[in-house]
Amino acid sequence: MHPRRLAITLLVAATAGVCPNACAQERPRGTAPPPDPYTRGEPAAMAKLGYASFGPFVFGSDHDSEDVVELLGDEPVLWIETAHFRIGCALSPLPLRATEPWTDEWVLALRGELKRLDARLPCIDTTTNVLDPWLRAHLTAQRCEDVYAAVMRNLAVDDHGFPAGRPDDATDPVSYRGRGRFLGMRSKFRVLLLRREASHARYTRAFQGREMPDPVRDYDAACGSLYWGGSEETDGGLFRDDLALHAHLAFNVAHNLYSGYRDYCHELPAWLVTGLGHVHSRAVSPRFPTYERAHDRDRERRSDFWQWGTRARGLAQNGVFEPFATFSERVESGKFGLEQHIQSWSFVDWLVRTRKDATMRFVHLLKEPFHARTRLPSPDELRERQQQSLRCAFGVDAAALEAQYLRDVTGRSAARRK
Repeated sequence: MHPRRLAITLLVAATAGVCPNACAQERPRGTAPPPDPYTRGEPAAMAKLGYASFGPFVFGSDHDSEDVVELLGDEPVLWIETAHFRIGCALSPLPLRATEPWTDEWVLALRGELKRLDARLPCIDTTTNVLDPWLRAHLTAQRCEDVYAAVMRNLAVDDHGFPAGRPDDATDPVSYRGRGRFLGMRSKFRVLLLRREASHARYTRAFQGREMPDPVRDYDAACGSLYWGGSEETDGGLFRDDLALHAHLAFNVAHNLYSGYRDYCHELPAWLVTGLGHVHSRAVSPRFPTYERAHDRDRERRSDFWQWGTRARGLAQNGVFEPFATFSERVESGKFGLEQHIQSWSFVDWLVRTRKDATMRFVHLLKEPFHARTRLPSPDELRERQQQSLRCAFGVDAAALEAQYLRDVTGRSAARRK
């Protein structure tokens, strides 16, 4: 999200006394869409899946699912509301065949996903050779909730640990849990997957104040909800590949969930939230990192640069990575190149594998609200918060933590610096 837009929306939310129910006014109109062929809209079947609705429902502070349908016209959007997400999905039918090097790995993993879905939706064919649009929507919902469950496990929290009624008092930052039930957010997280870039550009122009054909994360301050969306045409058709789409969904949904933890009061450090996103994405597949190019001119989506484990070790051994003390103060992940993405992932992956509890304590401390949420923190306050939280969570400063990382990753006591 653009820093200026973030600052404006956060300040509006903090100072304007936004109504906690600003996004809760349902405005259903017209007739309900036909029930999906799997649950047939039956309450018992929906409950088994953990679904709240197939729409219509509010999708932002100034629009609902029917507004999106009217805006996009011929995009065949299917709507699913789960326990923690509101999802619009217009993905195309997809044959389970291809000639890519990763086809076998993808089909094997997908069969496992279908078997898990079959346990709650027993009328599906787990041996199908074509994913129809409704089946893809159900899989998208399952994948979103999978990421949510993984993030909650990492943070050692559950749904009961967040305010279900009145927001917590932001003047007590230590005990502050947020403003609502969804990891502290007031409204459910939102995902919109369309077929055409032009459709996503039209949606963002109408409801986010800027035209973005590419995938984008967005914060709706009035609604208290975080969004991620894109289209199958992303990056020359990258998202037509289901494995690539799944990996990118995991990255961006995880990014939003950690950002929304204890409410979206301010940004997490760029290296940390980017690295966490990559950890979740690479658990799906390492082949499609959100940034996988050798340089900005490399537009080949089948790049060899997805093999980050070996590459990270070599970069660390040769002292190519930026010193963590300065790297940790970078504020715009949008300016990260390939090496910065690899460094973020490698460092955070190491932290989660070797110091998981401390890492999540670090996230928790970073998300304490500033100034009772009456104004945004300054860059200096964010830097000081990070340094204090690092020492509190890990017991060392940035330089000492980096030295431990380099010893573990390279097997050396120190790495050369350029």
